[in-house]
Amino acid sequence: MMFMTSRERVLAALNHRESGHIPIDLSGHRSSGIAAMAYARLREFLGLPKKPIRVYDPIQQLAIVDEDVLQRFRVDTIELGRAFALEDKYWTDWVLPDGTPCLMPVWAKPARENGDWVLRSKLGRVIARMPQGVWYFEQTNFPFLEEEAIERVEAELAECMWSAVASPPGPRMKA
Repeated sequence: MMFMTSRERVLAALNHRESGHIPIDLSGHRSSGIAAMAYARLREFLGLPKKPIRVYDPIQQLAIVDEDVLQRFRVDTIELGRAFALEDKYWTDWVLPDGTPCLMPVWAKPARENGDWVLRSKLGRVIARMPQGVWYFEQTNFPFLEEEAIERVEAELAECMWSAVASPPGPRMKA
């Protein structure tokens, strides 16, 4: 079998063709992401140099997987958001629930409130909460719980944690 690039290998697999080996995915999508706390431990276990852990998904606290880890495991996929918000000004210091220091997108702005971490919408409503001992944010605002109003969908998306808390590229890309 001839050498295939990662792209060719993934496309071959999607088209049910042989590719030499199964494509490897680590954090190419949120569903295959790695929790930032686990990622910090993985880097340490592998003996890799310490690097700031960048949390690209504040809700699930998923880490951007660095190039050295992608190369180590011959990963064939990447999360496209990693190409944005590369400058330090887009990141702020934060601490994961297990005490691991990390970087969080500046626009996520988790805040402490009554012992919990909260995320607020632009209107100031608490839309997500992470209680003590929990590893990720939980939705607290359910816009259509009592009444479905299709005419309010766009406005209510700004009040739902899954759409209101941007991941890189984040607000930089909004027109």
